[in-house]
Order: sequence, then structure tokens, then C-alpha cells
Amino acid sequence: AGNTGSGTTSSGNYTIDTVLPTATIVVADTALRIGETSLVTITFSEAVSGFSNADLTIANGTLTAVSSSDGGITWTATFTPTVSITDATNLITLDNSGVQNASGNAGSGTTDSNNYAIDTVRPTATIVVADTALRIGETSLVTITFSEAVSGFTNADLTIANGTLSAVSSSDGGITWTATFTPSASINDTTNLITLDNTGIADLAGNAGSGTTDSNNYAIDTVRPTATIVLADTTLAAGETSLVTITFSEAVSGFTNADLTIANGTLTAVSSSDGGITWTATFTPTVGVSDPSNVITLNNTGVADIAGNTGSG
Repeated sequence: AGNTGSGTTSSGNYTIDTVLPTATIVVADTALRIGETSLVTITFSEAVSGFSNADLTIANGTLTAVSSSDGGITWTATFTPTVSITDATNLITLDNSGVQNASGNAGSGTTDSNNYAIDTVRPTATIVVADTALRIGETSLVTITFSEAVSGFTNADLTIANGTLSAVSSSDGGITWTATFTPSASINDTTNLITLDNTGIADLAGNAGSGTTDSNNYAIDTVRPTATIVLADTTLAAGETSLVTITFSEAVSGFTNADLTIANGTLTAVSSSDGGITWTATFTPTVGVSDPSNVITLNNTGVADIAGNTGSG
């Protein structure tokens, strides 16, 4: 009939959502040490469902179950770093395909969090006393080497056996520390240690050490040898001799008759049969002498103990 239509005709309404949900992940604390945790916030571009911890890959730590209080847009959880880890580069990664918006559109690809550093390793130390057998007049270099740079380390963190230590110092940023040990006077002790209280120091992340660390053992002998001299017969007549016994406080070396001054007589060569503690000789008085006051005198500086300490006087 050729009649044309009039106006327009609309279909029923339809809704389109072809936008995939996206996310951002923020780790609040980006430098974690021993005992610390961090809030993790995952924020989606729109409300999502199907999101669980199974959709996340966690570097060097664990995450409590994610939860949302705003209908599925913002999700939070608590991150706890793994113990005994030092790693400056870590991410939490979301597999977006595991979540979907209200229209059923799944996310695509992956989303990484901001980077976070972890240091959950306590600093440790070694202590080396360079000279392990110290005598009078000697000192020793002491080197304390930490597993990483530390702060807060002072002599107050050290217990020193039978001696004193100059102030510890470091020239490499806090890893290697040195000082000079001076042994106490008049000490004879073969078992000595320098002990570090590790709890007094911390690494750059703030982790304190744990327990104590001992140095290698060092022996100290700062006691000079002394002697007694005894004549067995103190009243000598013509034709008589006397045993002379020189007894030292410890074994000595270098002792000869040259170290003795003999009044009105002669002495056979001194000798020892017990390793240098007790020495004997025979005294023969000079003929034609009458003298009630006579002594044998030892120059102690001529003898030395096993450590090398000379006598005095």
C-alpha cells in the first residue's frame, strides 16, 4: 500500500559491562625486621567476588586471610615475614583471573604490589685475640667481626677476662671493629676469654643480636719469677762443703753461675733435674777465711720463666 512508518521504535533496555576489574596492592611497611608485620591492602576498581589468598603469591612470608568490609572493593590482610631472611626485593602478586566483578567479568594478567625489603636475620660475631700467650709488657690486637654492619656497639657490651681493652672502633662502616688488649699485672691464668653480649648491638634494620659470643682462648703470664736460696750448712769449717739449693717460683731458663755472686767461696755449676724449678750446686769456702757474714746473691734479671718474663732485682 506504500504507507511509511512514523517515528522511532526502541528495544527493551540492555546493560553492558565489558570492563575487567583491576587492582592495586599496597604493603604499608616496606622495610620489615624481626618481630614486625605489615598491613596489606588490595583495592579493586570495583566490587569483586571469588577473591581468596589462593589468588596471591607471597614472597618470603605469610598472609592472613584476606577480608573486605565494604562489599568487595577493599580487602585487607596482615603480612608476616619469614624468619632468617635478608632480601631487599619482594613482591605480592595477584592473579587477576581468579576474581570477577558483579557482571562476571574476570580480571586479566597479574598485579604486583609495591616492593618491600625483609631483614629477619640477627647479626652474629666472631672475636679473635691475635696473641694467645701474653707476658709482661705485651698487648694484643683484638678483632670483632660481625656478619653485617652494626650500630650501638661499645666496650660496655664486652666482658674482658684479666685485662683491659681500648675503645673499640670501626673503619669499614661497622662490620669490623678493633681494639688493643692489655693484660692485668701479676696474673698467671691459662684460661681467658673476651665475651660479647650480642643483645647490645643491632644491624641497620634494627635487629638485635642474641645470646653471647666468646673469643678464642688466651693465656696470660704477667708474674715475674722469684727465688729462694738455701745453704744446707751455715757454719763451714776447713774441708767442708755445702749443698746450695736455688728454688724458683716457677720453671726458668737462662740461669747460670754468671747470675750469682758468691761470697768467700766457689760454686760448682748449677743444674736442675725437675725442669728448671729447683737448681743445686756445691759451695766450697775459700781457705784461710774467717767471716761470719756471707751470702750468695742472685741477679734475678738473668733468668726468665717459660713465658719469657725476666726476674726483677
